[in-house]
Amino acid sequence: MPRPRLTREESQEQTRQRLIAAACKQVAERGFASTSVRDIAREAGYTQGAFYSNFQSKEDLLLDLLRQHKAQEAERITGGVAMAGEDFGKAFEALELWARDFGMDASQALLATELQLLAARNPEFGQAYAALMADQRRIYAQLLERLFALAGRTPPVPAEELAGSLMALARSQAIDHALYGAASAGDILIAVLRSLFQRPPA
Repeated sequence: MPRPRLTREESQEQTRQRLIAAACKQVAERGFASTSVRDIAREAGYTQGAFYSNFQSKEDLLLDLLRQHKAQEAERITGGVAMAGEDFGKAFEALELWARDFGMDASQALLATELQLLAARNPEFGQAYAALMADQRRIYAQLLERLFALAGRTPPVPAEELAGSLMALARSQAIDHALYGAASAGDILIAVLRSLFQRPPA
């Protein structure tokens, strides 16, 4: 039985996702500056015209990628913790399950580094990048507040500051894992969180 034809919207979304996947590969391998729109379009099997029908620029594509990735990441981790209800043990198990594969993909670590460098060098991109990361910090701060409440503990610093520090640690550890085979970002995050939630001896 032949597959049903894609709608115009479905076809456009498929094109966008293929272009995003191609950009991820090219930028991770070659760096942002060395990757052209032509490179991305060719990798995805499209023309430059198809690229510009979907994105204004490489920066526009990467912001779309970042929005998607951060939304999926936040949904996965917060969803697992929410399903645990009031049980701290189950909530922490959900964190451990999420962390199992976190930071293991070398290409993703390299891509994240390229995005940071672009944000530092391109003010317009940097402003949008900072806004997205601030949203992510707030989401993780709420998650941490929930976990500390379930554990009957008080965060050692404001939850949003702690969330930002853990995000920075994860980015650094992910690139160290990619370059030197250091412990994964997920393993380090879980070790740090476990120490934060432990009760001091009476």
